[in-house]
Amino acid sequence: MNAAEVISEITGSKKFDVTIVGGSGIDIGKALVEIPYSEIPGMPQPAVPGHNGILKVFETAGRKVLFFEGRFHYYEGRSDREIRFIPELSSKLGVEIFIPTCASGAVSRRAAESEIGVVYDHINLLGRNPLTGLIKDYGSRVFVNGKRFYNRELVEVFLNAAFEEGVKATPVVLAATLGPNYETFAEIRMLEILGVDCVSMSTVPEVIAANFFGMEVVALTIFTNDTLQPEANHEEVLKLSAERGEKLKRVIDKGLKLLK
Repeated sequence: MNAAEVISEITGSKKFDVTIVGGSGIDIGKALVEIPYSEIPGMPQPAVPGHNGILKVFETAGRKVLFFEGRFHYYEGRSDREIRFIPELSSKLGVEIFIPTCASGAVSRRAAESEIGVVYDHINLLGRNPLTGLIKDYGSRVFVNGKRFYNRELVEVFLNAAFEEGVKATPVVLAATLGPNYETFAEIRMLEILGVDCVSMSTVPEVIAANFFGMEVVALTIFTNDTLQPEANHEEVLKLSAERGEKLKRVIDKGLKLLK
């Protein structure tokens, strides 16, 4: 059996409504079913601390939700296929709404003064694209429209959800850099000039792939550090992700309830 068939057999469901991808240290709590990535055929295994490699299945607001606790990054040396794996699997399971989450460093002052960002646009500085090479099999379908990557209605829904939950949130432009090092001061100045609000080492490739596979997308980020501060390390990122993760969970729960 392939990955989608195994998940359907274990969960008893062939179709799900929403996929959420968890960033570093981000969890959403108790699940109805938990499936280790190691039990899913062909599924890559996470290599980064804070990415546990567990697929959690739960229901909220009448929707069946897949939560991938652990993602894959280009800086790990991953292939385009590995980066595409979660969006493609989600599509095969009938998912219509794709919500990647991540930890990010605040670049703009409005991000630095907030807790959570709702991504409405991005700048891909990875030098990589997960659709590379697919033109051989999919032809002109690979030319996805970047101006439609983020569903504006979903952006508004989750901004309103944050407001109703009393969480400090702001709409943001997310930049993705390859990593794994944190940005230099000169790179931060460049990002400011480009109009970037926050920077991460993930999410953008998944957004591109999810659009390619026909899903509507909104991305959410937890601001885990101010990029202008001289100190930055992964342990602090995980610590603040855990602290603000509960607020992100509330925003997601409320957002899914507010969806039409």
